[in-house]
Amino acid sequence: MNESFDIDAMVDRLRDAAAGEDAPRRVRAIIEEVVADPDLLAAAVPHYGKDVVLFEDDTVSIWYAHFDPGKMVPAHDHQMSAVIGVFRGQERNNFYEADGEGGLRKSSDVVLGPGDVLSIGPSAIHSVACVSAVPCNGFHVYMGELTTVERSLFDVKAGKRLPFDEASYAALIGADDG
Repeated sequence: MNESFDIDAMVDRLRDAAAGEDAPRRVRAIIEEVVADPDLLAAAVPHYGKDVVLFEDDTVSIWYAHFDPGKMVPAHDHQMSAVIGVFRGQERNNFYEADGEGGLRKSSDVVLGPGDVLSIGPSAIHSVACVSAVPCNGFHVYMGELTTVERSLFDVKAGKRLPFDEASYAALIGADDG
C-alpha cells in the first residue's frame, strides 16, 4: 500500500475480486495488502466512529467495522464467506459449533491485531469483541448482500437460535459468551 490510500479504489478492487472466480481468496489477498501497513492505514482512513457500509450489492458487502473497547457482538452467522482485516485495536472472534444436544459450545477463538486477516466460511458461527483499550477498526467483507440475508443470533448459554433482528440483538448484548 502506498501513502495515498484511496478507500474508493479499495472498494472498486474488492467489488471486482468478489465478482470473479475464487472470490474469497482474491478478496483476502486485497485485504492482506490493504492492512499490511496498519499505522499508515489508520492515519489515512476516516475514523467514522461507527460501522459504515461502504458498498453492497448481490456479490459483496464491504463494511468499515468499528468496535469500542468492551463492545461485543453476540454469536451470529453470516450465511456466506467473509474476510476480516484489522488495522487498529484488537478484535477477538469466538467460534462455536454444535454440541450434539441442540446447543453450541465454543470451539476456538482468534484474536486479530493490526495487520491481521481472518477468513470465515459460510457456515461459521462466531461472536466478536473489542479486547483492546482503544477502539478496534477494520474492514469486514462478505461474499454477498449481507443486509438482505436471513441470519441468526445465538444465545449460547440457553442454547437457542434467534432471528437476527433488533429485539434479539438487544436481548443478547452484553451477555458473556466465553
